[in-house]
Amino acid sequence: MHGVELETPETIASGVMDSPMNDDPFSVLDLPARFDIDLEDVRRRLMRATLSLHPDRASSPVEASENTARLAAMNAAASSLEDDLERAELVLRRHGGPSPAEDRSLPEGFLESMLEIRMELASAHASGDEGDRARLEEWARSEWNDRRYAVAALLESEDDASPDHTAMAAVRLELNRWRYAQRMLEQIDPTVNALDL
Repeated sequence: MHGVELETPETIASGVMDSPMNDDPFSVLDLPARFDIDLEDVRRRLMRATLSLHPDRASSPVEASENTARLAAMNAAASSLEDDLERAELVLRRHGGPSPAEDRSLPEGFLESMLEIRMELASAHASGDEGDRARLEEWARSEWNDRRYAVAALLESEDDASPDHTAMAAVRLELNRWRYAQRMLEQIDPTVNALDL
């Protein structure tokens, strides 16, 4: 069991939500800190909170202001958790794993291969070759999905024990690769939305 259901203003106002400045999206929405979460549950919790905490339901301007701050924190939390890459970063951080700034490791030869792919993309853009651009987009989407599944497998655990140092380093490596795939997709199509992948 991991907390109360968010059904009434009283239950929402209890516990971690007493502080709208809580920056842990899992705590804000009273969810377990896991990569594999039910995104529909995230949306349901946010909808219940929106209905319960709507400022028009407040009995005073102070309460309306507090509810607005809580809803803003909950919306920000839901947005973070709906983004697979950001959610993986949050889980890794929760387990004490390294941030992207602390560990920039990549597999041997990865940067060289990315440089070649970026050069191919620049050439495809310059020549207007839609076939090459589509091929590179397909590669980037495949890489994005492969990295997502690798991270999910590494973060999956039957119990709530934290991954060991080696596992956290492996997650960081995959997340670093995942970010390159994300940037590649954004370079191919600036309108790409990670939530649609």
